[in-house]
Amino acid sequence: MSQLHHRTCHLCETMCGIEVEHDGAKILAIRGDKDDVLSQGNICPKATGLQDIHTDPDRLRRPLKRVRKNPAEKSLDDEWVEVEWDEAFDYAARQLAGIQREFGADAVGSYCGRSTAHNIGALLAVDPLRRIVGSRNVYTGSTVDQMPHNFVWHHMLGHQFFGTVPDINRTKYYLMLGTNPKLSNGAMMSTGANPYKKFDEIRARGGKTVLLDPRRTESAPYVDEHHFIRPNTDALFLLGLIRTVFARGLATPGRLGAHIEGWDVIEPMAARFDMDRISDVTGIARADIERIAVEFASAESAVCYGRTGVSMVEFGGLCQWLMQLLNIVTGNMDEEGGMMFPLTAIDSLSLASSSWDRYRSRVSGRPEFSGELPMAVLAEEILTPGEGQLRGLIAIAGNPVLSMADGTRTEEALEQLQFMVSIDYYLNETTRFADVILPPVGPFEKSHYDLFYHLYDTINWAKYAPPLFEPEEPGHTDFEILAEVLKRLAIERTGSPVRKWLYRRTGDLVRRFVTVERVLALGLRFGPYGKGLNPFKKNALSLKKLRDSPHGIYLGPLRKCLPERLFTPDKKIQLAPRVLLDDLPRLRARFFEGGEEARQADSEFDLKIISRLSNRTLGWMHHSHRLVKGRNPCRLMIHPEDATARGIQSDSLVRVTSRRSSIELPVTISDEVMPGVVCMPHLWGHGRVGTRQRVANATPGVSMNDLTDVSVIDELTGNAVVNGVPVRVDAVGKAGAAEPAHGDETVEEFVA
Repeated sequence: MSQLHHRTCHLCETMCGIEVEHDGAKILAIRGDKDDVLSQGNICPKATGLQDIHTDPDRLRRPLKRVRKNPAEKSLDDEWVEVEWDEAFDYAARQLAGIQREFGADAVGSYCGRSTAHNIGALLAVDPLRRIVGSRNVYTGSTVDQMPHNFVWHHMLGHQFFGTVPDINRTKYYLMLGTNPKLSNGAMMSTGANPYKKFDEIRARGGKTVLLDPRRTESAPYVDEHHFIRPNTDALFLLGLIRTVFARGLATPGRLGAHIEGWDVIEPMAARFDMDRISDVTGIARADIERIAVEFASAESAVCYGRTGVSMVEFGGLCQWLMQLLNIVTGNMDEEGGMMFPLTAIDSLSLASSSWDRYRSRVSGRPEFSGELPMAVLAEEILTPGEGQLRGLIAIAGNPVLSMADGTRTEEALEQLQFMVSIDYYLNETTRFADVILPPVGPFEKSHYDLFYHLYDTINWAKYAPPLFEPEEPGHTDFEILAEVLKRLAIERTGSPVRKWLYRRTGDLVRRFVTVERVLALGLRFGPYGKGLNPFKKNALSLKKLRDSPHGIYLGPLRKCLPERLFTPDKKIQLAPRVLLDDLPRLRARFFEGGEEARQADSEFDLKIISRLSNRTLGWMHHSHRLVKGRNPCRLMIHPEDATARGIQSDSLVRVTSRRSSIELPVTISDEVMPGVVCMPHLWGHGRVGTRQRVANATPGVSMNDLTDVSVIDELTGNAVVNGVPVRVDAVGKAGAAEPAHGDETVEEFVA
């Protein structure tokens, strides 16, 4: 007899509610939950692929230990053997402790991938991990994606996670840069799936939607205006908007005027950038720039919002700052229909630090940000000999060989590690370099609460889901795995019998009494909607209440909260932080002083490559048979003019070459991408030696990140540059026959 289980899809910050039909032992179907308070039945195709991950025979259930053929070095030909959990925990702790005893605390680092943020058990263990390991070598996937957001929030608002969220449900003017909500469903903006449908609601309110992107994306048909913009020039477009707002006398701080520092700096700053030059560089007519600026500033409410297309570029930090400036100088900060701030059920902000430049990386001197270093320096910290060299790594829920800029260099570095522990479901392109892999139980075998991504809610709400199934084999959650490794690491590092006993006893008590559910219950009790110390408070939010409300609980719309909630010492918005102002000369040098033209004139790399999304693929979801079936979307999109000039036909196989490397893939000729720009999906590139992932390897594609170069980053924030990389494209032959649709075969039939 079938039953229904309700939870939140954990694949992205959209947080769609899903309804899982099951018979108590296996999943029968996954659908959108029509009663979910956020998504109201909407889901994207990726959620259905979770069923395949749950049953995937390649998903690891027991620890794997590398057995080296040559004890002196790793090889992709090494064998893997299953071992018992205690043996795996002891092995990991013993090796990591040995490295730290011999070379110091910084010789062991940690890396947390994007999925950590969607996993409350792993997320709660991150701070203990950093404290117990005690290393400055801390890395996360955020410096490949969202760090410009966090950097700007820290310097303007006082905390890296006190993030502005578009009040899309009430706005009258929605200006988007470098985002594709039709497929992303609202990145760092939790709306539930299909936020593009909200564009119709904006139009019905008498409003307008405008999109800027070098490609006419899947979102373009749903907006009122789409404009092509040359990659990496969005900062200049934003300066043009700000300059026009001041020049037309439309600038206003609104009710926050007394709580803004640096207002007088902005108008003269923007005036230094000539409008005609901005138009020439961006490819957008001056009249359109000025018109959009006037419309935005004159609207009853407005939002300027952008995501990876304006973060993963050389001026990502400036883009994010200038978008915030535009919202503030038009009176749209912390106002209904503008940029607002959710009030989360658990005070997540108090659980995270926010800092900048307390120390620097060993090799290239990059500043830390909130306790972590840019992923761009990871490889050099491993490969460069000397005191403080990174020799050991604990890697959680990520695949930087495919997701990090310059994946081939990442491979080279990981291969040189003395010891690596991976906490992951799969033997993939990254974990194949580990010495031991500790797989957590599957997504449906543990509870779920989106602790981190509620920070990006477009409404205030909360939802909890208990585990659906018991693990197929005795297993551990991410929280339990990290607790065991850290306990044993502390024991191994000390020579004192008393301390060994104390660490063992403390670790056992933590394992017994500190659970994710108890942490959640306390967080909810002392959160803004909980009882706190008042046992008689009525209608307070609690874990029990969430258990009894499987579709979630609505806690109200976004509300004004400034200046009280600002984290700056003086409780003022810092409109013009010196570190951001100091990056403007770099922008001028690139585009206003001949730098860009000189580079282009002398360069054989005359095209710019950008990445694109697919609504069926997201990194490790390539393990889902139903999501990768059909023709592989890993193709290069090129404009007809650029194709003709290079002798490229619709059936061509092309070689894309950057200053770093080259890849080959089939091509799609389309005017959806602007001239001078090529486009391909990223996070492909499977089929490498030493992995165990039959579905992903059967549709390998190639990795866009093999073209990128970690020596080229956003100098301001340390974020990787993925979009706007200069490349050359050449036809090298005909592509193979079109890949057949895979139909509904089993995994075994598909990979045969």
